[in-house]
Amino acid sequence: MSELIIRIKEGGITVEGCKNDVKSFKPITSDSLLACINRSILRGSISSGLLPRNCISFTGNDDGNREITLMHPESRADFSYYGTEYKNFPLMRCVFGFHVSGEGRISSCRLGVIADERPRPTTPMFIYPFGNVHEFSLCIGNNVLPQVKSFHTTESLTYHLLSLPHNNDNYSPLNNKLGLEQRELMEFMKDKPPEVYYSQVLVPCKSTLSDFIAGRFIR
Repeated sequence: MSELIIRIKEGGITVEGCKNDVKSFKPITSDSLLACINRSILRGSISSGLLPRNCISFTGNDDGNREITLMHPESRADFSYYGTEYKNFPLMRCVFGFHVSGEGRISSCRLGVIADERPRPTTPMFIYPFGNVHEFSLCIGNNVLPQVKSFHTTESLTYHLLSLPHNNDNYSPLNNKLGLEQRELMEFMKDKPPEVYYSQVLVPCKSTLSDFIAGRFIR
């Protein structure tokens, strides 16, 4: 039978061992003890690998599920809406959140709009003014997203999702200050600079960027 006893006294730390009725004594430093404890409680660590540009948050869980938040780097994109193409359409500062299983399947997507500033945990959020988004939840319909084999490739997902056709699902005129229907809003914005969103269109919510990362929408 083996037994290990750690004695902590004013004079130092001693490890006493007993194996097959033979006792042993070994003095150790407090740093050695702390390092041993830290190694013993480390469980289920996950390596993200190389992360994509504009990654602002990554969380890995013991069960293999992961959360990643990305900021879309572009201020323009090609939109489509019921057969109408809007080339080089202006964009707000969009952030995307993805829940990825251990097998690399994307089980949920989020889309939000942040203030036009350097991202901070307290950065204010706005309601996405177009369709396909309810609160922060992005609906992709029957579209199948690619499996995530390496996280540095997830940046391409933001481009892919913005290129999907827009429709009226989850659209509400209450989500823009002008009270416009979606086609009216697109026609209004198509020749405008992105700054116009912040001065004339976007409706603020009470969420911050930290709330978005945590999946909390606060109207």
